[in-house]
Amino acid sequence: MSGRMTEYHMEELACPKCGHKHMWKKYQRINVTEKQHLKEDILKNRLYAFTCEECSFTAPLTYESLYLDSKKKLTIFMAPVMSAEVDQELARLNRELSGHKRIVDNINDLKEKILISDMQFDDRVIEIIKVMYLGQLKEEMKEDTMLNILFDYYGNDPCFLVFFEKKGVGRMPLNLEYYRGISAQFEKKIRDFSRDDFMKVDMEWARQLMFDKKAADKKRTDKN
Repeated sequence: MSGRMTEYHMEELACPKCGHKHMWKKYQRINVTEKQHLKEDILKNRLYAFTCEECSFTAPLTYESLYLDSKKKLTIFMAPVMSAEVDQELARLNRELSGHKRIVDNINDLKEKILISDMQFDDRVIEIIKVMYLGQLKEEMKEDTMLNILFDYYGNDPCFLVFFEKKGVGRMPLNLEYYRGISAQFEKKIRDFSRDDFMKVDMEWARQLMFDKKAADKKRTDKN
């Protein structure tokens, strides 16, 4: 995947339902500064989707793909499974690219990173807030299973969509003053837990930052 231009190849796929064979456009690299409509295709679940022209079966297809927004200096590498080959490709891209670099393993997380960037938020702060918001959902989680929590926005109103197994989708607003407060509170730790190469920034990353054992031990030592 050398260069920064949008790149794809045609691949033959058989429908998993009826077996009908299709030629499908598979993108190795998507530069939305060059091809702006592809960003909308991602957000509207059109680009990474298979639809059978014979039986109308539809399904998302996740594969290794590089998303570039040259204007914003945003790079997102989607890899469903990490491997030695993916590590080598990321090492090469780290030398080639600068700016904001992230790794995701699914389409929803890719879309979320794009939306966070659109609102000019820091995805590291967003993931910390998600972990903190879980405390407000404890009662609901006793009676239902939370499947996911994703950043979204309606107009200029940022929020989180919370997906439950039984209740469906709920929405929690994101207060901008709260966002700024969390950003300031964790500024140093965010800096300490960040690097310039590709990072997977998710709720697990945020938990490690917030409950870092070394930091906790140092705090106890300082008190003593």
